[in-house]
Amino acid sequence: MIANLNGRTAVMFTSDFPDRVEQKTGVLFRRDKLNCAESVFKALLEESGNSCPLELLRTASSFGRGMGGAGCCCGALIGGEMAIGFLFGRTEENGFYPDVCGHVAKQLYDRFVEHNRVTCCRVLHKGLPYGTPEQFEACAKRTVEAAKIAAEVILRQ
Repeated sequence: MIANLNGRTAVMFTSDFPDRVEQKTGVLFRRDKLNCAESVFKALLEESGNSCPLELLRTASSFGRGMGGAGCCCGALIGGEMAIGFLFGRTEENGFYPDVCGHVAKQLYDRFVEHNRVTCCRVLHKGLPYGTPEQFEACAKRTVEAAKIAAEVILRQ
């Protein structure tokens, strides 16, 4: 499928886009030690044909561990929302943001909640102290799942 992406260069999204994003996210999180938000954001951008230089990747850094360890909104969800903003967001500095961006963002949120029931990192990882192997594995699993959900939502646009 070719998506216009709100006036940006068209990008070819093939049916394997969600699987490629899921796989790349796992590598970025487990091997490269990117946090949840960074892993999802970078995988979605790169697998959609965009680059994600360090200057851009840094914008996702503070969202790991539920906003820097506060345990609030899941960083993997935020990374997906950031990618949606990049792909479908505004093309001009002023005015309302594109309706499609809000529509896609809401779809991701709804699918995440449908899958996990909540968006709060500390609730998602209740009983798993940060830094333990069990918490790392639970977060890795949730991160790749969130990335795949985001890619599926993007692919449908």
